[in-house]
Amino acid sequence: MEPINRKLLKQNAKIALKKNFWIIMLVCFCANFLGGNFSGLTVGSESGGSAYSYGSSAMGSGMAGFEEAFNNSPVSNGNEFHYKYNKNLSDAENLERFFDAFFDSIDVQVICIIIAVVCIVFLLIYLVAIVISFLIGAFLCGPVSVGYKRFFMLNRMDKSQFTDLFSSFGKGRYMNVVKTMFKTNLEIYLWRLLFYFPGLVKYYQYFFVGYIVAENPQIDNKRAKELRKQMSDGHKWQIFVLGLSFIGWSLLFILIEILLAVISCGILAIPGALLIYPLVGYQQATYAELYEERREYALMTGMATHEELVGFDMDQMNPPETGYEL
Repeated sequence: MEPINRKLLKQNAKIALKKNFWIIMLVCFCANFLGGNFSGLTVGSESGGSAYSYGSSAMGSGMAGFEEAFNNSPVSNGNEFHYKYNKNLSDAENLERFFDAFFDSIDVQVICIIIAVVCIVFLLIYLVAIVISFLIGAFLCGPVSVGYKRFFMLNRMDKSQFTDLFSSFGKGRYMNVVKTMFKTNLEIYLWRLLFYFPGLVKYYQYFFVGYIVAENPQIDNKRAKELRKQMSDGHKWQIFVLGLSFIGWSLLFILIEILLAVISCGILAIPGALLIYPLVGYQQATYAELYEERREYALMTGMATHEELVGFDMDQMNPPETGYEL
């Protein structure tokens, strides 16, 4: 098994990153925005603030406030809740009598029904959110992620354009990209349900699927599945370690972000967050170099054919040497 030369990959990534630095930053920002986690469904209540202030005002006047609030409320007028403030007793004793009367008036069956209805409603909202998330992931995030990888593969040959980010939406490509990426992400998600580790293994086993589809959007899903397994076979741990090698840069970014937020009293926190994109671009450029290495190895050993891995620049007959030691 040929080990991954992380130093060489990162050297080539730095060279590629300098070619179109600002375009890469724009692509990273747009890809993060379009392919980010969907969080459009939120459940809130506008009555929470008024209920809090109402309760606070009642508490502010002691148990006499409770007496007036509950005796005049529609809740206490239409049920069997009966309570009268006794001035001869202390507030603590009145509070105890109030809660005793309140809980005695509660209909347990009605409360159980309300709780069941609320749970069912939240479950339905959760299921709808999952379905919407999968649909957006399949029809938007998946194709964008494939175009994202194609951009970085073309960038290493100095042939990239911003529009490459949306290359998967072209006619004759889109539906096959959607189908392949959806099946891959669904399989990884289902494996993660068996605890996190099996899903993590599957993630690195299918690490190259986006690159394969970016290179050949018409490739058969079954054949793409075979290739992605073969190309990562024996290298899953090394790919994982390659990702961990960026942790130092990540910690540096977090430190700088905290310092900017503290020094500026939070004013530079949001602009400072943009500093993450050079790191993201560096990481993606490194992964592109990794795929090129595995791609050349697959073609050299007969694992794949030139009809399957057709290349990223069809007009370029003789792409530049990669500098890899296979």
